[in-house]
Amino acid sequence: MTQRPGLAAAGVALVAAALAAFLSQRVFEGIPHVSDAVSYAFQGRILASGHLYLPPPPVGEAFAAQNVIVTNDRWCSKYPPGFPLLLAPGWLLGAPWLVNPFLLGLAVYGVYRLGRALYDEPTGLAGAALLAISPFALLMGAGFMSHVPALAVCTWCLVALVEGAASGRPLPLAVAGALGGFAVMVRPLTAILLLAPAAAWCLWKRHRAGLAPRALFLLSAGFLPLFAGFLAYNRVLFGDPLQLGYQVYSPGEGFRDEAAQPLSPLALLPKRLAWYFNDLNAATWGWPFGDLLPIAALLLPRARRTGDGLLAACAACLVVGHSAYAYYDINHSGPRYAFEALGALSLLAARGLLHLAGIAGRWLSRRRVERIAPAAATAAAVLLAIPPLGSRLPTFAKRLARAYHGHTLAPLLREADVGVGPDALVLVSGSVPASGSDTALFNYGSFFLRNGLDPTTSRRVYAHDIAPLRDAILEAYPRAQTWTVHVEFEPIPLEDSYTDNCWKLTRIDWRRVR
Repeated sequence: MTQRPGLAAAGVALVAAALAAFLSQRVFEGIPHVSDAVSYAFQGRILASGHLYLPPPPVGEAFAAQNVIVTNDRWCSKYPPGFPLLLAPGWLLGAPWLVNPFLLGLAVYGVYRLGRALYDEPTGLAGAALLAISPFALLMGAGFMSHVPALAVCTWCLVALVEGAASGRPLPLAVAGALGGFAVMVRPLTAILLLAPAAAWCLWKRHRAGLAPRALFLLSAGFLPLFAGFLAYNRVLFGDPLQLGYQVYSPGEGFRDEAAQPLSPLALLPKRLAWYFNDLNAATWGWPFGDLLPIAALLLPRARRTGDGLLAACAACLVVGHSAYAYYDINHSGPRYAFEALGALSLLAARGLLHLAGIAGRWLSRRRVERIAPAAATAAAVLLAIPPLGSRLPTFAKRLARAYHGHTLAPLLREADVGVGPDALVLVSGSVPASGSDTALFNYGSFFLRNGLDPTTSRRVYAHDIAPLRDAILEAYPRAQTWTVHVEFEPIPLEDSYTDNCWKLTRIDWRRVR
């Protein structure tokens, strides 16, 4: 083990961030490849411009994008403001695609700090390394989804809670409250499920010291200003402090099935729990013996269990809570609603592997061949890294580099070749795949963010090609040139559930209309 674990952990975090940034460009072209991510990125641009929302563009239907709200007086994302706030500096610097890789690196280093606070530095470093080699984490870190900032913010909130519970110092407790408040602004349900057990544990620890009221006051002092800001944001954008954009965007959405019949969370629980266990066991690292198996080593004799219950409770609460949720979604090669559990699972897996290593070391010592222990440990570490980095990551990176969720830069890369001028109106259309999803709606996301925030003044405008509205669109956005681009896909046979929604681009047809 290195004599400078903190420096080594920083290096691991930097490598993870760099690899995620590389994958962002190489796999996802530096753009959002999921409609949710397009909406997050759009709101980040709005906040970077100094506004909370935009006035709706003329002929708003021509700019319809999934998860983007267009009403009579506003145009904005349906999602909470936390992640867009983090994306805003990325837009100002001209590199929003770097935000999630940076946050993944921050999460990796946070796992080291959490492991150090709960256990010791070797455990923290091992947990950070495991998170850094997770293909699920790296591919999610390469995209524009809000799960990566939620993981980073929640991990550092857990660090502050553990340090505050141990010391009772005001600063860690106030910081924990503030980070918890911001986590709610990123992913409300995830933050509540993941952090509630840790907050309760922190208050219990301070209660044993007779200082629970003081701890509650400090946590509240950090939490309430951020939460009040979140309520104010909801009030301004969605009309009610307690109303989220989800309800405005799709009022009928909720715990209902495809036939609009109510779903019972208790009925969902057994099936979804089995799915989450199966997918986390396969998608986190891709080890042939099962990704969660090392955690079982903590049940063996002589395994110190300090902190294990806390991490297990946080991860379990998140997974069980989402098992009762209406949706189950595989995204970026893993079960995305459980993504924020990866920090806790990485530390628990590290604890299990280190405990097994200790057993092996004692066995070698009894046989007086402990001199081979360093070589054996190095070989074991290399063998553990080969399946995730040598097999699973390149396999899924190659698959997801296709037209994932119908998003691709390929049509835009042909603009200059076909002669699209800087002052042009581009009408976008697309085919419908066998799955029944509207590819034009998905594919338009590749063009949507190329519009200026005020399309009426943008030199180049990208709009849906809606036949009944074409005259209105041409009148509202007169440009020197008018083009159509038709993008066709065909569905790729499903290789496995982790690469669903990958489509094959079959045709790009640019035509100048005027």
